[in-house]
Amino acid sequence: MKYIKYLWGLSLLVYLGLNLLAYIYLPEDGVTVIQQTANSQAVLMTRSDFFYASMGSLLLVNIFFITIGNGILYFPKIMVFAPNKDYWYSTKETREKFVEIIKGWTKGMATILTLILLTAVGVIYQSQGHDPLAFRVEYSPMILWIMAILWLGVYFIVLKKPNSTEA
Repeated sequence: MKYIKYLWGLSLLVYLGLNLLAYIYLPEDGVTVIQQTANSQAVLMTRSDFFYASMGSLLLVNIFFITIGNGILYFPKIMVFAPNKDYWYSTKETREKFVEIIKGWTKGMATILTLILLTAVGVIYQSQGHDPLAFRVEYSPMILWIMAILWLGVYFIVLKKPNSTEA
């Protein structure tokens, strides 16, 4: 959990880089966000609208998770869903450790969701960017959703009550 903030920062930089690359190479006349089907029209956005919408979604996801991580102790205790909640709220030291764990976990979840958003931008860029060297992202959503589910399981593992309590 200690080094997850560096992965989180790296994922933000990679997202910004791909978004800028997509802004350069996507067509100026419009970006197809949702393809046309038999029952619906295609959804088009201007290139700048697509850039700002994708950066806004990144911002919202990350602000949400960072706010939860940093403000967990300010939530009413009944709203905090954590295993062994009474243990983690018992002393000042355990509360500090709890906040540290939650900050790391929320940054990890924000990293995974940033990578999912990165995949969405990558799919749109790959289909419309006219770049023959565009990276392939077909299996990324499946792998990232599995990682997100596993990361939810990590929440319960890292918040288990330690076997021995040191005074």
